[in-house]
Amino acid sequence: MKKIDFDCVALTQALVQCPSVTPKDEGALQIIENHLTDIGFKCSRLPFSEEGYEDVDNLFSTIGKTGKHLAFAGHTDVVPVGNKDSWKYPPFSATIIDGILYGRGSEDMKGNIACFISATNTFIKKYSPDFGGQLSFLITGDEEKEAVNGTVKMMAWTKKNDIIFNHCIVGEPTSNKMIGDKIKIGRRGSINFFITVKGIQGHTANSHLAENPTHHLINMLQNIIAKPLDDGNDNFLPSSIQIPTFDIGNPAANVIPEVAKATINIRFNNIHSGESLTKWLQGHIDKTFCNVSKATCTFTTDHTGESFLTKPVELINLVSNAIKEVTGKNSNPELSTDGGTSDARFIKDYCEVLELGITNKTLHQINECVSLSDLKDLHDIYLRILEKYFNKN
Repeated sequence: MKKIDFDCVALTQALVQCPSVTPKDEGALQIIENHLTDIGFKCSRLPFSEEGYEDVDNLFSTIGKTGKHLAFAGHTDVVPVGNKDSWKYPPFSATIIDGILYGRGSEDMKGNIACFISATNTFIKKYSPDFGGQLSFLITGDEEKEAVNGTVKMMAWTKKNDIIFNHCIVGEPTSNKMIGDKIKIGRRGSINFFITVKGIQGHTANSHLAENPTHHLINMLQNIIAKPLDDGNDNFLPSSIQIPTFDIGNPAANVIPEVAKATINIRFNNIHSGESLTKWLQGHIDKTFCNVSKATCTFTTDHTGESFLTKPVELINLVSNAIKEVTGKNSNPELSTDGGTSDARFIKDYCEVLELGITNKTLHQINECVSLSDLKDLHDIYLRILEKYFNKN
């Protein structure tokens, strides 16, 4: 059997070389399981299924039976590579050039997983498997797409099995200019509205005999984006309304279409909720169509998460101090809630959670990459967090 290498760079390479485009695994979970089993973790595979979605495998690994319980959460699935010819190096080669490791998933978020496993190995070798607490890994293969058969079901499984966490760190790439200068203590919520307006098809020369749904939809969307939802607050940026799609599907210039469709995506702060925004949209529909008799407007909703905020308490203070000790910086890291959604939205209902990882520069981009020095710095920060969390100061 090949000797297991716990070096954070080598492990990042091994994980990146698994082409685990969501929801495929391609061996990534097995690499993690082999490493954690080697240092004494008990590992459980958690495959989940749901009608209409791809089956997904997940991994829960734990060590220790009593004391404070810290979890690390991450995902091994990655987004598609796009045009392979645009990459400097093959996207799953994990090529290292001039101190930079290139590859899809290196930043988001296999490098972060590798650093925490490497730090855990260093910690356990130094303090023994009986370190006076509990440490677990929640690793999913379903984060980048629907996130239906991943962390949300893993957390339900832990509750059903009476597994209780005190705190959790999610290894998303959060840092800004240097490792540890920014951590996430919350996220904005996200909701999609898929709108369909149905009118009456007709000849453009006989508009009095038809009803153009496009005009009504444009009018409503103009009203929706005319005024910001809010100005944000001390912890959150202003909510963002975006119209990513507008579709008519009409190939003829002399035909009034029957149907017009659009999508609205809203990234919202804690001033709003999915329920309040649904009512807000219905209000716009009612106002636009109150005097329209020949057109109707319907919509469906995809609500992927509410906004949430973790107040600066035990874990945030501990992590902030660990970062300062490792980096030598006197200032506290920025406490942020920006960016998209993450699996922290599922974990927040079970324990205090924050996100800390590599610098956020190239995730989802062509030529996604991480610097080797950043990986080593993140390993040191994660190690110091473990030492402080389990009182090995």
